[in-house]
Amino acid sequence: MLSTKYFLKIHVNQIRFASFKVPKSYVPSKLNRHIPFKLALSIWYQSLKPGRLQTLQDELTELMLPTELNSHLVKENKKVKIDNDGNYLNELSFEINNNSDKPTKHVVFIHGYGASLGCFARNYQIINSLQDRRYNYKVHFLDNISFGLSSNPKITSSLINGRIPTCPPVKMNDPEPTTKENVYNKYYKLIESYEINKEEFQEYQDKFIPILNEMERYYIEAIENWRIESKIDKIDYLVGHSFGGYWTSSYSVKYPQNLSNLILLSPVGVERHVHAVTNPIDEIKTQPIKPSIDPTSYNFLTRMPMLTGKHVINWYTVLPYLPKLLRWLGPWGVTRYYKERYGRLFKVNKVTSQLGGASEVFQHENDLIIGTNKECYLLFEYLYNSTTIGSQSDIYIKYLLTPCTVSKWPLYDKFTNFFKNSPTSEFRIHFVYGEYDFMNSEAGLKLAEKINHLSESPIADFHKIPQGGHNMYLDNPFDTNKMLHNIIQKQDDL
Repeated sequence: MLSTKYFLKIHVNQIRFASFKVPKSYVPSKLNRHIPFKLALSIWYQSLKPGRLQTLQDELTELMLPTELNSHLVKENKKVKIDNDGNYLNELSFEINNNSDKPTKHVVFIHGYGASLGCFARNYQIINSLQDRRYNYKVHFLDNISFGLSSNPKITSSLINGRIPTCPPVKMNDPEPTTKENVYNKYYKLIESYEINKEEFQEYQDKFIPILNEMERYYIEAIENWRIESKIDKIDYLVGHSFGGYWTSSYSVKYPQNLSNLILLSPVGVERHVHAVTNPIDEIKTQPIKPSIDPTSYNFLTRMPMLTGKHVINWYTVLPYLPKLLRWLGPWGVTRYYKERYGRLFKVNKVTSQLGGASEVFQHENDLIIGTNKECYLLFEYLYNSTTIGSQSDIYIKYLLTPCTVSKWPLYDKFTNFFKNSPTSEFRIHFVYGEYDFMNSEAGLKLAEKINHLSESPIADFHKIPQGGHNMYLDNPFDTNKMLHNIIQKQDDL
């Protein structure tokens, strides 16, 4: 049994509300499985116009937080300078003034890959829960560098150019066919053994460590320079999802004095694995090697035994260039993106029903728009425009992640190394996963336990969002928003 010092409380956030009454006229929308060609043609044609993404961001903001219902909010959309080369981050902020005698708390959201700040539109409702409190709040939604309406500069390094380097091969001894019995947690198969070429792996690690250091500077200095330019002494709540969660984590261990709470929504790249640049290759004495399904082990093969050769090839040759290609496909590209995205956006209606219906989960008049075809269409068009303008990160993400969607430099190592050297660090970490998340939530749970073991007092906790997947903030924004509110309320009351 863990001692009190290392105790980790796991929160399953499933909260219901009764204060807001859903109108009797409310009727849930029905899914439109196919987009009319005329509409696809219109979306594509409109996307060619300069300033279209800004227009959609403005429309989405007004739809989710209508001015007439939210006159108490101070809203601002601006471009914040982050260097002397003219680069900037696009920011949408909302300020809640509750008490002129109290300081302002800053809540900062950074999205994941294939998205922009508008993907958090359903989470704008967290703002309403911060009213009538003893502190003032400013909630900042940022387009991460290279995404959306932010600048899209290249990393100025000769290490990152041309063809994306592949991971060294792993020779797998897998004589057994894949069955339910030998597949763990849907994505992981425990095979008999594997072998590697130590010289190839050492060369790969030596090559990628400086590359990943360059990438880290690119992403986290953008956050830090935004903070400085915004004159924020300390970020009270830094929220990062997926790819954004990876870089906010990296930010936290470099600038721990500049934040109080790190909230990680299904962060990518937590687990250790065979292709980690931190894998102590020199310690391997004998081969073949017995694999592990423990996500804190360097003998973890992650999804590798389940991947097809086609996926690996596409990872390096097709996927980095597909976002830009979609626009060149005209209305047929819109149709393809619709088939991939629209059902996921509409999923919120199924989740609402599973949680008891609108009368059980809606808490504000603003929620009535969530899940309507009007809202889903606007989110879809916004994300289509955000994705197809092209981002340097379409390339960079393939440098950071292997075809198994794990980071070459695991967050498990970044955090454990940091807390071994800084056990008295005071910023708190909140790990949040969806109930049906495809990210390795076991790795997140074990990392939270490890952090609490290394720290002088427990500073990490773990949350599960019911009926949510990797994008739980879109699937179940109601419990996600309540979870965020509960974290803020608990920390502010300390």
